[in-house]
Parts: sequence; C-alpha cells; structure tokens
Amino acid sequence: MVAAFVMIQMGTSAPWADAGALHAALHAVPGVKTVHFLMGSTDVIAFVETADQKTLIETVGKIRGIKGVTGTDTRMVVPV
Repeated sequence: MVAAFVMIQMGTSAPWADAGALHAALHAVPGVKTVHFLMGSTDVIAFVETADQKTLIETVGKIRGIKGVTGTDTRMVVPV
C-alpha cells in the first residue's frame, strides 16, 4: 500500500462557487480517501491510498485531469 497527500491548486476558472463539483470529482477518483479545502497557497489537499507507486502516478494523473485543477504537489507518506 502506498499513501500520499496531494496538494492541489485551483485555477481562476474554478472559483470557490464550483468547490462542490470539484469535491465530488476528486472523490470519484479511485484511491482518493479524503478531500479538504484550505486557505493559503494550497487550495485543496487530498489523501490518496493506492496498491503501488504505478497506480499512485495514474491516480495523480486523473486528479490533474479534473476541470479546475491547475497543479499538484504530491508527498508520499513514509512508513515508520
């Protein structure tokens, strides 16, 4: 199991009025467990769990393809 936090930036084409649609679209991506909207340089943070790194890369690609997402910054969780 691979876990990661994906920080997401929204573009001006996806104003906060469309946050509900973005929230639903993110939750529709397999592997996305939680979605939280933030204030600051990161607009949204999603927690993702996948079977392996290849699937994580595919999942982040799906997130980046959602309308309104302009960028991502992914941080893999290191098991201790």
